[in-house]
Formats: sequence, C-alpha cells, structure tokens
Amino acid sequence: MFSAHITVRNHHHARGFTLVEIMVAMVIGMLGIIIMMQMFSLFEGQKRTTSGGDDALNAGAIAMYGIQQNVQQAGYCFASATSAAVAAPTLSWNGATLSPVMINYAPLAISGVRDTNTDTLMVAYGNDACAPESASGVAAAGNTINVLAYAVSGGNLRQCDYVTSDCSLPANWISIAGDVVSMRAECNAGQSVRLALVTRNHQLEKIAVTGVSAPVPAWSGTGAIDLTGTSFDPGFTWQNYRYKTFESLIPIRNSLWTGAPGC
Repeated sequence: MFSAHITVRNHHHARGFTLVEIMVAMVIGMLGIIIMMQMFSLFEGQKRTTSGGDDALNAGAIAMYGIQQNVQQAGYCFASATSAAVAAPTLSWNGATLSPVMINYAPLAISGVRDTNTDTLMVAYGNDACAPESASGVAAAGNTINVLAYAVSGGNLRQCDYVTSDCSLPANWISIAGDVVSMRAECNAGQSVRLALVTRNHQLEKIAVTGVSAPVPAWSGTGAIDLTGTSFDPGFTWQNYRYKTFESLIPIRNSLWTGAPGC
C-alpha cells in the first residue's frame, strides 16, 4: 500500500498598517508635539520673566547707588550754619536760593519733566576747591558748583545739570537708567532723605499679576506709590507687569556735621 503524504503549506501574507492604526499614531504624535510646544512656551515665558526681573534689579540698584553718592555729599562747602550772614546752608544760583537737597523744587514741576504721582529731587554741592560761595551764601565768581536734578519720565530715570542747562525743558534731560517707573522722596528730620525707586520688569504678562499674585509696590514714606499713571501697552494695565521697589534712608553727611537742615 502506498502512504499518501499531504504537505500543507502555510502562506504568510505580508501586510502593512491599517488606516485606523495610522490615524491613531498620527493623533498620538500630534498630542506629543502640542505638549512639547506648550512646555517650550512655558519655559520661554519663565525665562523672559526671570531675565526681565534681573534687568529691573540691576537698573534699580545702579540708579539708587548713583543718587546715594550725590545725596551724601550734598551741601559740601556751603556756607557754615553758624555764619552770622547765613542761618542755614543755602546757595544762590541764577537768582534762586538752593538748599543742599530739594524735593519737588517748584520750577521742575512741569509736564514732560516728570510723570504724574512721582517726585523730583535736586542735589547741590561744591567742588573740590571747597569754595563755591562767599560767607553770605552767594556763589563766588569763577568757582564751580554741582546742581543735579533727578526725575522719572516715560519709564526712565532722568538727570539734568541745573548749572549748565535749562531744566524746565524736557529736551535737556538725559536718561541714566531704564525701566524706572516711579521715584518717591521725603525729607527726614532735615538730615536725611528717604528715597524709593520702583523698577518694572519689561515682560508683559497676559493676566494681571501685581495686586493678585505679586505685591503692589510700597514704601515706608508718606503716601502710597501710585503707578496708575505709568505707560503700558494698549489693552493692558499697570497690573500686567511685575515691579521691584528699592528704598533707602540716605544721610546728608554735611548736615549731620554742621547741625543745620539739609533739606
């Protein structure tokens, strides 16, 4: 008898992905891309906020240091407070009587020179020769004095040389620090100046942060810091920015030594 051997061959048919599998893979890939883009956007936003905060921090620290240096030497070489001709140290310049430190000096209260709800500061001191004036408090001929005015305008801390320029003209002011939106100052017992500078992170936030998740700028002096008059992008408010406040109580050294009011 013959045995019949039947060979069964398995045919493996090569096949690709189905349409459903391809669509599922595309959806998963798109979700991954969306998540990565959102993470990248969040990271970049945090990076800009941090870098903008560093810029505001540096601007405020440098500006405060510069003003401190000048306030501390205010009244240098002014007439003695014990002089028979002068009851307190003053200086006459171009018909104006100047004290070592003047806050909100009337001729500087001009639109364009300073922003609303901010203060101006003017500091006067003599030259290295220590002879800016006579015993009567009048500047001696040929001697050099320094009278520097400070104000905040358009988001910048600006300075004007009161001796060489007409500081009532905004064009004569130069910017010395950016991202500064407010300056407040007050005389403290005639022998020191309490000064506050507010700087702003230039990163615009899409939602209000100041007064919500970030503190509203404040200082130890009289009156609140009002930022409602600062400039900001259309459709937003001052609360869509973050701020940093720098405050210092600066002694007027020459006033402390003479015992006479310096501001």
